[in-house]
Amino acid sequence: MKSYYQVLGLPSSKATIEEIEAAHRRLADEFSGNADYMKAVGEAYACLGDPQRRAEYDKRLLRDELRGQEVRATGGGGLKWFALLSSGVAVLGYYYSTRPMPEPSAVPSIVPVVEPGLGQPHAVSDDVASPALARGAAPDKQQEETVVVQQTLTRTTRFERPAKKPGFDAEYLSWTTYLVVGGRSRGSGVMVAPDRIMTNCHVVAGNAMSGLMVINSATHERVKVDKYSKLEDDEDVCLLSAPGAPSHIAEWGRSEALDPGAVTHTVSFPGNEGLTWSTGKLIRREMPLGMEVLLTSNYCRPGVSGGPLFDDAGHLVGITSAGRMYRGGGSECMSLTAETAKKVLYKPMVPIGLAPTQYDPAMLRR
Repeated sequence: MKSYYQVLGLPSSKATIEEIEAAHRRLADEFSGNADYMKAVGEAYACLGDPQRRAEYDKRLLRDELRGQEVRATGGGGLKWFALLSSGVAVLGYYYSTRPMPEPSAVPSIVPVVEPGLGQPHAVSDDVASPALARGAAPDKQQEETVVVQQTLTRTTRFERPAKKPGFDAEYLSWTTYLVVGGRSRGSGVMVAPDRIMTNCHVVAGNAMSGLMVINSATHERVKVDKYSKLEDDEDVCLLSAPGAPSHIAEWGRSEALDPGAVTHTVSFPGNEGLTWSTGKLIRREMPLGMEVLLTSNYCRPGVSGGPLFDDAGHLVGITSAGRMYRGGGSECMSLTAETAKKVLYKPMVPIGLAPTQYDPAMLRR
């Protein structure tokens, strides 16, 4: 069972009253339409916002922790040996159920490469090994005014989230980012509510029966997905339920506030490069099939699908879904807006086993 601190998305009981109030205000604003979730948030805030109740609650948490340690340290006779044997069996079962699944060996697909202005988008989920974008490639004419900076993050072994630095803080925001892994494909995702990871539906498709799993990029904790929900068929956004996933939630922003040339950032898992962030700029907006899409100059290749697009303040403004590559070099990343993506929060969830075996993103049918 989650503690009240985890319900509010706080890392530990050391949170200040200001942090508790800020977390409550943010969650109340973002999920006001979800009655069940807001009931849990209200209950947590009512306890932690009252100094006396919080002190009693903290003592109870400490007692429960000490009691658990005492139970593990005591016990005798047959019960002790039975407990040890049971623990060994549980450890073996956990190892085999959570060990990394082998990467699928597939014949590399050919990504269409066309002249600037005639580019056709391609999905950027890493379902097969696709040609990577050359990092030093010269940008095309449409991107002469953009600057792309790309670097691989060094994963931290600490399990306490660092304090956020002003503006875009790649290390801090990496705690909200997940690798989404299945038997047939892999992609990226971002936590938008406790136990809720947002990604693309084409990342989920075909993986329902192969044990879809999310892995936190900072703590490396693995959690199995049990349910999902999705938007309309033309809107490539799915929400995954991953009970027990580390609760580090991205803060929503407004994509409509971005002007062409605004700085944008991605944090994701392209190919086999590990956790990677890139800095680019908003090029323009498009409206394929009536839905708004942000085109940016961020680094874009298979595996980025479902990853977050942040503004320069570190707010979530989009979900990266597809990309274009050009013969003369350069690329464009296509991201669904935050305003579109947030609609999935109010969709009913169903067992992950009911997820489709394939998904055809609207961006690829233009």
